[in-house]
Amino acid sequence: MGKHTLNIHERFLRHIWNRQYVEQMALKTTENQAVHVLDVGKLNTDSGPDFRNAVIRIGQATYHGEVEIHRTVAGWRNHQHFNDPRYNKVILHVVLERGSNQAPTLVSSGRNVPVLVLERFLSESIRSLWQKTILDDRALQRNRIRCSDQNQSVSPELLKDWIRHLGVERLELKLRRFDERLRELAQVRLLAVHDQRGRRSRWRVQGNPDDIPPPHAELLLKNLVNREFWDQLLYEGVMECLGYSKNQEPFLRLARAVTLQEVRVQKIESNEEALQALLLGAAGLLPKLKTVKDKESRVFVRHLTNEWRIRKSLYHSAILHPADWQFFPTRPVNFPTLRIAAATSLVRTILCDDLFRRIIEVTKGSGDGTSEIQSLRTLLAVRPLAFWTSHYRFEHASSKPVHSLGPERTDAVIANAIIPLTLLYARIFKDRIVREGALRLFESMPPAADNSITLAMQRQLLKERFHLSSVSAQQGVIQLYKFYCREERCAECDVGVAVFGGGAGRV
Repeated sequence: MGKHTLNIHERFLRHIWNRQYVEQMALKTTENQAVHVLDVGKLNTDSGPDFRNAVIRIGQATYHGEVEIHRTVAGWRNHQHFNDPRYNKVILHVVLERGSNQAPTLVSSGRNVPVLVLERFLSESIRSLWQKTILDDRALQRNRIRCSDQNQSVSPELLKDWIRHLGVERLELKLRRFDERLRELAQVRLLAVHDQRGRRSRWRVQGNPDDIPPPHAELLLKNLVNREFWDQLLYEGVMECLGYSKNQEPFLRLARAVTLQEVRVQKIESNEEALQALLLGAAGLLPKLKTVKDKESRVFVRHLTNEWRIRKSLYHSAILHPADWQFFPTRPVNFPTLRIAAATSLVRTILCDDLFRRIIEVTKGSGDGTSEIQSLRTLLAVRPLAFWTSHYRFEHASSKPVHSLGPERTDAVIANAIIPLTLLYARIFKDRIVREGALRLFESMPPAADNSITLAMQRQLLKERFHLSSVSAQQGVIQLYKFYCREERCAECDVGVAVFGGGAGRV
């Protein structure tokens, strides 16, 4: 087998694992433990293990974690995974052949990872599987929406109306996420208010426990008016947007760990260096001083580290791990260190400059939306500490000026956080002026940069009949692709009904 595998790329092996081109009922580890793959996991296109969120039964135990793939066992050591904490969650090391290296697969925490050698269990020959992979790749490249070759007769008016409807539908989904979070915050506060027992008192249970009312009582308007809830919602929405596609989840976790209430308790609303030390420390992104070589960085890291020691003694929530963050492959402007620097400035604006109230006032403007968008951009302008005007991260300075929050990301915050949040405010408080203003903003926002979905839909559906000239149109197209085209819900799509007939359209 070895002589045939010298030039086999790991991408090919990942495809074999993803499609499970193996004798599934016969799989065993090198330690002769039976392997049953319940879920291969999701292919990871970023740095870190090849597949995430896999579910695999090894022996008698079922594991949830990550899978790493190499041509031989030696790949684990050659790539230094044993020193990288991002690989601590790997539950199975999959290789094509064992190779001459018999060293165990160890993660940095010291755990021994089971090894599965595929060559004994392949469903077909390498040559046959290679041909299958080529055909699979061709099919993926053709990943066309079902009506692509038949939708030319659909009128531009129908397309515009349907896409506009779906843009609002997508906006509604975002609004509902904020609504659920608002009610979660209100429930937590309500339960805390009712839990007034002293430290030494005991609960006195009387009557039938079945008669005790449920813990989640219906929330009233008075329970939702707390300004701290709305500030926290704005903060979480901004943080998630700052995370870009690669770091949204850890940014949201950070916002829910270092809450605005935490900042208020520590009384550092206007102390940007202390606030930045708290955020970077809780993010797990403050480097050890001995690892920093750049002189300016060493001075800055020393200040932040000393400040973090003070903040940490008062902080009792979660601390993220450096492995939770993606630096590569992302552009330097999207590095989480730089984005946390921007977040620090925005947190100060939320707490010290009454940002949420000012956003509502702008939304009530009577213009066509253009001037209001510019006002919001001004409100979201960041003024980071001087260090971040020349650094993307701590290691070394940039040769060019650095902007911690560019115009594209600012507009993303407006489209994905501010507009749905203001619409939620309008709905709860029945404010028609805010609702109309927020919808004008949504229709007026200029389009973001094209992505793979918008480009594909322009090519396969729009076909120059009209252009995506606003964020709302882009959002509508994304909603169409993700929830209708990809799921082949053509009978529920106005375009699908016009092309194929025989089903109900939008109701």
